Amino acid sequence: MFKKLRKMLTLGVVASMVLAGCSSAKDPAQSSSQTEPTKQEKDEEAKHEEAPIVIRYGSHVASEEDPYYKDPVTGEYVMDEESRLIEIQALEQLKEEMNVELEFVQYTGDVTEVLLQSVLSGDPICDVARIWTNGQGTILGQNVLQPLDDYVDLLGDNPMPSIYGHYYFIEDSPMGRPLSPLVFNISYLEEVDALKENGKTVYPTDLYKQGKWTWSVFKDYLAKIDAHFTNSQAPERPEQRIEAYWTDYTEALVQALHANGSSIYGAKGLEIDTPKTIETVNYIGDLINTRLLKTTLAEGTSSPVYSEQAGAFERGESVFSNIETWRLSYISPKLAERGQSIGIIPFPRPDHMAPDDPEYVLSCTPGESFAVLRGVPEEKVGVAIKAVRRYWAICSELYRERDKELGVEEGVDSWFMNTFDVFHPEIGQDMLEIYETTKTPVTELGLTTGVYWPFMSIAGDALYGFGTSDYAIAVEAKKGDIVQKIEEMQTLLSFDQARDNIKPVIEQVEDKALVFEVGVDPQSVDWKTYFTAKDNIDGPLDMTQATFDTSTIDFNKVGDYTEGIKVSMTDSAENTRQSQFKVTLYDPNNTTEPTITLKADYRTLKLDEDTAAINWKNDFVESALDKDGLDIKATITADLSELDTSAKGTYNVPLTAVDYAGNSVTVIAEVVVE
Repeated sequence: MFKKLRKMLTLGVVASMVLAGCSSAKDPAQSSSQTEPTKQEKDEEAKHEEAPIVIRYGSHVASEEDPYYKDPVTGEYVMDEESRLIEIQALEQLKEEMNVELEFVQYTGDVTEVLLQSVLSGDPICDVARIWTNGQGTILGQNVLQPLDDYVDLLGDNPMPSIYGHYYFIEDSPMGRPLSPLVFNISYLEEVDALKENGKTVYPTDLYKQGKWTWSVFKDYLAKIDAHFTNSQAPERPEQRIEAYWTDYTEALVQALHANGSSIYGAKGLEIDTPKTIETVNYIGDLINTRLLKTTLAEGTSSPVYSEQAGAFERGESVFSNIETWRLSYISPKLAERGQSIGIIPFPRPDHMAPDDPEYVLSCTPGESFAVLRGVPEEKVGVAIKAVRRYWAICSELYRERDKELGVEEGVDSWFMNTFDVFHPEIGQDMLEIYETTKTPVTELGLTTGVYWPFMSIAGDALYGFGTSDYAIAVEAKKGDIVQKIEEMQTLLSFDQARDNIKPVIEQVEDKALVFEVGVDPQSVDWKTYFTAKDNIDGPLDMTQATFDTSTIDFNKVGDYTEGIKVSMTDSAENTRQSQFKVTLYDPNNTTEPTITLKADYRTLKLDEDTAAINWKNDFVESALDKDGLDIKATITADLSELDTSAKGTYNVPLTAVDYAGNSVTVIAEVVVE
């Protein structure tokens, strides 16, 4: 069921979508052989004698959406049988009503590249393009989407807001379902004595209904949780404690912005430097500085590691988190296996804001989007919009009928019912009531306008001390860059010409290691032979046009230079990519044997495990270093001559590392097969 519900969410199905122009079913009374067919029936019959109109529906996961798609290896249908039959029925009903067939088209690569290439070639890959979350801004900046202003009457009663004066997206506005809502592990809350009054847990839902769910209350709530779990051990990884709030700070920040009546880019335009936004960033910073909010960052940056918090929450390593709605559908049963369940609560409001303030709303960030590509014939655009929206509506109707047969109450969001513990005796009904009364559709347009991540970069750098830690100062200094980006976008979209905005890709030549003897003259190295560059439109690029910056390297000192060499390349559309590559300088006169340190508790092998797939250097080796501390772990090789995974037992596996000067060392790992 979780897969079916995710499909409903991902497709943006809205139950109220019934479009004009869709024919109704025949009246059985008019089907009598003794009755002359009506003009409407004759027209319907004539219509279906015509060849059906084919609407190509492009997607990065078409294999999961096409009910006829079979896995090329197994020959089995990818979609589960119940969903497959429902969606075949929907396709057949669409053809009956509109004489339209949907053809699912799988993208052959990155959506931002595939769509651009097809439009620039004058042959759009599809009529309706599904665009994955975070891709909207990039694709909008390519100007490959048709404005749908002339078809706004086909976009429903609650269309996505216009962007830069035009309508581009087909789906309805999000209806109160945040992309990454604030969720919590109910079972963990019930373990914290400090959250109890008269022996009963005070839940976030209690505080919300009492009008007390504010920023300061949430901080105090997290502090009590943090104190309780300070010395805890998570269920799957005992070395990891249970955190009070492990999340992606960008998700928390956008939810907090809307709870404070602000946004990144919304109905009032750009709001990144308003007093409300500054106040919000400072609040999230306070949670980070007091170690009540944890985010896993990419090393040396303020960029969060994608969805790290979801894995932590699933493994029972946090109490609160922000997780995508579709992902929660998979996490919920995982918690259930441990006897735990998930709760949901709106992000708290600032202390100065009243509980009933109309500006206290949920943030509804668009997920996947759907648009019509430039180059699709005018006569096909209206049909395409009608067809996909009608298809979504039919799917919704059929799934709703299925849910009704399963006993799901009419009008209740089945995704909500199957994700959260609505039957919890203390807060189940409260969660339902709060969810139903907070369905305020406020769309955050930061992603679709392309300013979401530039804003998060400014905020993240301030929050984590990369540059000034004062967000107000940082945003004042950098807002101009975002304003310029918006102005450039507006100018671009005023023309009909598509624009290549994809930077080239720079890669290191696989068999050319960036390892050199200390003292080497960088001018003597032919750097261009160590790299290749390729552009999505231009193809392979001439490396003689690249620039190489080695200013961070001291060529007279042994070491691993992580920032190393910076390689820059520009394509014909003036998109410039700068990539960094690690450079290692070693002592060629070194004669000292290197060292290998095995992990204290390396893993066992499974019976009949494929030895070729074992990652010996990561699963078994803690470190491998030369005498100067240079990392040589990548050189680890394993001698498998004695290992036999077809029989249980303990086997000696020699692991060997060789340093850059040619010195080697071997240690024996006693490997257990069980």
